[in-house]
Amino acid sequence: MVEADPVTRGARNGFLVTIVALIVVGGYQFVTIGTVRTPIAATWLIAALTYYGSQYYYRHTDDPAGDTEN
Repeated sequence: MVEADPVTRGARNGFLVTIVALIVVGGYQFVTIGTVRTPIAATWLIAALTYYGSQYYYRHTDDPAGDTEN
């Protein structure tokens, strides 16, 4: 794997923190009220779409150096 620059590592860490926070909040809501409220579910949906959209974009973007991670 190609070594990521500090901005990319920061973005990955930020995304990981967001996912962990969603797991905690969603789990807490499910345990306490028996369901996950709409804002948390919508944030999960946005996070998933962002992840898969970026995967699609970066796999289909022409890289002039020919470097691809996956």
